[in-house]
Amino acid sequence: MSAIGVVGDAATTTALALAVTRRDPAEVVVVEADPRGGTLAAWLDVPATPSLSTAVAAGLHRTPGEVVELARLTPSGVRLLPAPVRSVEARRAVAEAETSLLPALASLPDHDVVVDLGRRTAADSLGGVRACDVCVVVHRQPAQSSGAAAVAVERLAELVDAVAGIGVATVLAVVGAQPFDPVEVGAFAVGDRVDLPVVALADDPVAAAVLAGRTGVSARRLARLPLLRTAARLAEVVDHELRRTALGAEVGA
Repeated sequence: MSAIGVVGDAATTTALALAVTRRDPAEVVVVEADPRGGTLAAWLDVPATPSLSTAVAAGLHRTPGEVVELARLTPSGVRLLPAPVRSVEARRAVAEAETSLLPALASLPDHDVVVDLGRRTAADSLGGVRACDVCVVVHRQPAQSSGAAAVAVERLAELVDAVAGIGVATVLAVVGAQPFDPVEVGAFAVGDRVDLPVVALADDPVAAAVLAGRTGVSARRLARLPLLRTAARLAEVVDHELRRTALGAEVGA
């Protein structure tokens, strides 16, 4: 179906939010490909194994569909393939997955794959982006001074340039409305790329905590929280980019 990469600040929360807003969460596999190490298994209280390392090894002699069966079903209904907890093992597994496993999973006909690429900069490896049909670059505005926020926007512009330069359809998601207007952040980071959409995401600690495993909030209430409502808008934009990319591929064929 499609592979959606998520990279940058709050990539993990945003990846989960996108996954639960898909048409059928059971048809979504979240792949944690963060080279710093995995946190999602602990967040969602599921076993840390099978992990991305297991899947990379299994991919040598199993079909992509069989690899998906290694993913754990989480309480939110999505399937999760977590990264190894330790950074050394995670870095090795992610590097191997970016060249083999992720492209294979992206070709699955009956699952969407949401790839949490973690917090990376323009100087880091972005190999996983190449396996995706669309990549969402996430920027969470810092709570420090406006000067610190301005520096973060400069680095964001570098990351947007690096991701868009790979040739993958790119969407920018800006979390929080302070200290700068998300439209202004987007205009600076996107520059003259008029076809690169910008979406504002709510800074919503309650929804973020629920996505990270907090209990006691019903699915109906979660869907009404600001983060999930704005994530639904992000999902619409991502779907539009997927259709545009597919149309472009048909025309070019």
